[in-house]
Amino acid sequence: MREKLNHVFTALVVGTLALTSAATCMAQSNALENDLIGSVWLAEDIGGRGVVDGARSTLEFVEAGRVAGAGACNRYMGPVSFDGGGVTFGNLASTMMACPDALMDQERRLFDALARADRLELADDGLTLLAFSDGEPVARFSRIVEK
Repeated sequence: MREKLNHVFTALVVGTLALTSAATCMAQSNALENDLIGSVWLAEDIGGRGVVDGARSTLEFVEAGRVAGAGACNRYMGPVSFDGGGVTFGNLASTMMACPDALMDQERRLFDALARADRLELADDGLTLLAFSDGEPVARFSRIVEK
């Protein structure tokens, strides 16, 4: 009987710790999302290849669960979700204008970076998107509009 009670107690402790951890991660995710809503970021580097001078690739956290911005040539918008310190950009919709090759390349790199990103780091006036697969930054941004 005592051994059975020990197993039940252990299961309760582990379950409580798991729920507490999940609640903490959710609270951190919600706080991060709330900190980002209304902010606009300008790409400084995409995929380690910099950006074209004068071409504005941006990322705006429009409202809870929504992003928008300029790819370099076209406007885009779509869903974003935060979970336990991670971030997921959903399927993005964009306008379909044609532009010079250099701008189209930068835009493709931005969209690829958003698709690969699964976590972000927010520090001072900088935002870095990273991919868990290799831990490398996929894009770096500087803040251009405060909340």
